[in-house]
Amino acid sequence: MYIIDTFLSPCGSPMQGGAEKQLGILASSLDPSRFRPLVVQLAPRGAVPLKDGKLGPARVFHFPTGKFYSPSGFGQMLRIARLAREERVDIIQTFFEKAEVMGWLARRLAGVPVWMTSRRDLGFKRKPVYDRIFRVSSRSCDGLVAVCQAAKDETVTREGFPAGKIEVIYNALEEGTLEGATSPLPSRSDLGLPAVGPLVGMVANMNFEIKGHRYFIEAADRVARKQSAVHFILVGDGALRADCERQARDLGLSERIHFLGKRGDVPAILAHLDVSVLCSTSEGLSNVIMESMAAGKPVVATCVGGNPELVQDGVTGLVVPPADSALLAAAVGALLDDPTRAQAMGTAARRVAEERFSVRAMVEAHEELYCRLWSGKN
Repeated sequence: MYIIDTFLSPCGSPMQGGAEKQLGILASSLDPSRFRPLVVQLAPRGAVPLKDGKLGPARVFHFPTGKFYSPSGFGQMLRIARLAREERVDIIQTFFEKAEVMGWLARRLAGVPVWMTSRRDLGFKRKPVYDRIFRVSSRSCDGLVAVCQAAKDETVTREGFPAGKIEVIYNALEEGTLEGATSPLPSRSDLGLPAVGPLVGMVANMNFEIKGHRYFIEAADRVARKQSAVHFILVGDGALRADCERQARDLGLSERIHFLGKRGDVPAILAHLDVSVLCSTSEGLSNVIMESMAAGKPVVATCVGGNPELVQDGVTGLVVPPADSALLAAAVGALLDDPTRAQAMGTAARRVAEERFSVRAMVEAHEELYCRLWSGKN
């Protein structure tokens, strides 16, 4: 049984986040002869694309939950425990904080043999109360999946969780992503992109400052002064979008920076970029970097979280310090000035993506971990 704070959505949906996408891939790809996946979504009432039903072989449930410590939250936790008993669940895996607490308690009530959790980032928005709860619940936590080595190190250092109980399993690229990189593409005009000129882009939600949009826009200003034909693409939406648009206007970049909002055709957009950028100040393992590599694009990324585990500096892209728009601009400019070098990096990036980020590798790593933890209880 998987429990997640948010919700799943169909592949390619613009509503889909990184963790939600990875859980959807995992739950729908497990060997059905050995596993019966159930997914419980805790997102409050509202736009939940798949409330109840199936995602491949996985059965999906929606138990809308606000505060887990409210009477209604306690009731939903009892529903989870009842479902776990009825379905004779052997393993509960939780994603994010609310699910972690509710899954831990439901496991105890239902007598589920194995409870494991996950760390998808470096805990930038994890509230201290959840750390305090986890200090207690972690004593009975059987395992933890970290999305990258940086997330594992942070969990050991900050939360004191035993390193020997943490498994690093990298994200997977959606089936068809690599094939799509060589398929006929929609034209720039069909995608709403500028018709001519180099394109530098970033795909990231605009809900948190940590995605570094201000540094992207500042770097764009520096690059635009030297590169008269280049255009900049921002894909994503959120509460900070108006601030980003205002910053672009104030810098006189309204005609050079294009805000595309949420899109369901990100792979096609990435395929038209000359340089893909991710300038986060905190990060777990970026799906966008992986997708950019699959598209054969050089990536300029900040040296945070799992980014250096994906981008090999000078080989598949360039790695720069976080929160430094000058060095970010210099890296982007260097690749625009040397298209041959940029293309060679993109080719190397695609080769790495093919070797490391397959669905089968990610799913098999989870299956082996589930069997090992379950066997240890039996």
